[in-house]
Amino acid sequence: MGQDKKIVATIEARMNSTRLPGKVLMEINGIAALKCQIVRLQQSSLINEIVIATTTNQSDDLIEDFSNSIGCKVFRGEEDDVMRRILLASESVDADIQVQLTGDCPLVDPIIIDNLLRIFIEDKQYDLISNAIERSYPIGLDCRIFHVASLKKAERLCFDPIHRIHGSTFLYADENQDLFKTKNFQSPKSLFYPGWRWTLDTIEDFHFLEKVFTFFGDDIFLVSSQEIADYLNSNPEILQLNMGVRQKTIEEG
Repeated sequence: MGQDKKIVATIEARMNSTRLPGKVLMEINGIAALKCQIVRLQQSSLINEIVIATTTNQSDDLIEDFSNSIGCKVFRGEEDDVMRRILLASESVDADIQVQLTGDCPLVDPIIIDNLLRIFIEDKQYDLISNAIERSYPIGLDCRIFHVASLKKAERLCFDPIHRIHGSTFLYADENQDLFKTKNFQSPKSLFYPGWRWTLDTIEDFHFLEKVFTFFGDDIFLVSSQEIADYLNSNPEILQLNMGVRQKTIEEG
């Protein structure tokens, strides 16, 4: 592609989740959720480095120890100021372009991320692009891609704690359309399932993921989103395991 910008993915992870404490290190069919996310992300052909952005809480020593054990870099910052935490995490490794992910997405898809990255790199007009400003993919395939310089500008201008706890939502808030140029990308029809939950935020989500992980076995590190969707369409009863879970609003963190 001929671009010389350093691309870094940051994964926000902490142990004291309100709905499912310790979820990022929970083992699903013998595989830690965070490990699955990292290994899948490592299949990206464009991401140069992955940094786990955790907090300075003592409980998150476990996340640092785990990340070190699998050779993944860690940055620790404030719990409630995610915007500053992920900015400093990306700056700590001299990133130019940042892929923001949350640590409750073990089925993150490197193919989807790489496709978005190619668009972002080639079409230089955007500060941020995402596949989740308007949801179309299953929850858990979300990513936001932006220039670190754009996040740095946002961090300087943003005083709203709601936006600061979400990291980059300030960039595409309606009131900031004159400050940042952003774009949402919709899923293909074959993955248009905005009501499906492939995330890990509740015990119901855990039971759902357990079925998926068990079926695919070691292939869970490599299987595509399309293959997972095809499996679920053939086994719709599995979708019922977490279909009733309410997705938190932006105001709820």
